[in-house]
Amino acid sequence: MYTPDYSISTPENVDLHLELAGIGNRILAYLIDMTIVAMILLLLGMMDMAIYLAATYFKLPTEAKETLVMTISVVAIFVSFFLFFGYHIFFEGTWQGQSPGKRLAGIRVIENNGQPVSWSSVFIRNIVRVFDNGMMLIGLLTMLINKNEKRLGDLAAGTLVIRERKSELTGENIPMLTKAKVEPLLDIGRISTDDYDLLARFLKRRKGLSASHRPVIASRLDGYFREKLKDGGGIQEEQQPAQGNPEEFLETIFLSYQARGEEFGI
Repeated sequence: MYTPDYSISTPENVDLHLELAGIGNRILAYLIDMTIVAMILLLLGMMDMAIYLAATYFKLPTEAKETLVMTISVVAIFVSFFLFFGYHIFFEGTWQGQSPGKRLAGIRVIENNGQPVSWSSVFIRNIVRVFDNGMMLIGLLTMLINKNEKRLGDLAAGTLVIRERKSELTGENIPMLTKAKVEPLLDIGRISTDDYDLLARFLKRRKGLSASHRPVIASRLDGYFREKLKDGGGIQEEQQPAQGNPEEFLETIFLSYQARGEEFGI
């Protein structure tokens, strides 16, 4: 049974329940990422060696050969530096809190308030990675004693790592009651599985809600999702359905999320 480890109460009084990634999954993701980085470095090393051997074979002048070796060394240092710092920053920033390792392990970095992680938070948590990796025992100990399993970088950046679970409601046929349709320009990547579950359960059960409670809940959800998409630039004014019909906007998000799932085989 799914048991939430982290709860967030939004300003719209919507409760989100998240499951922490777990130390084991985080270590797995780290090992996958480090394997990828090691393979890239190995490939670059082999290319450097091939260039050096080619220079020797074609008997380049000593000065030219020394210049080539120096250039290769500088490039190797630059690439290694970029991979150490830039690998996680690039992927977590562009993949909404996931690196290749995190995606394969089914985990994601988010802000403490449940919002998608920002570039500034990504930068901070990965700069502090120097201390986490350099003093691995301290980084691991920090996760063990912190109730939210945060390493030093998470504490500094105000982030946490959660487990992504596939929604049991994905692909479920829930009847639409408005003229909502798929909106391809919505940044649905900002909608988490838990957000989708919350939305799907409302749409599925709304007919059973009282006439007084249904519009109140719909309005709160409408405000929550509009803010979530607006904060990340995921929705433009012209893309928003009429403000007077919150359920149309909720159905638009639902249909767009399902369309993305079908596109990526989720």
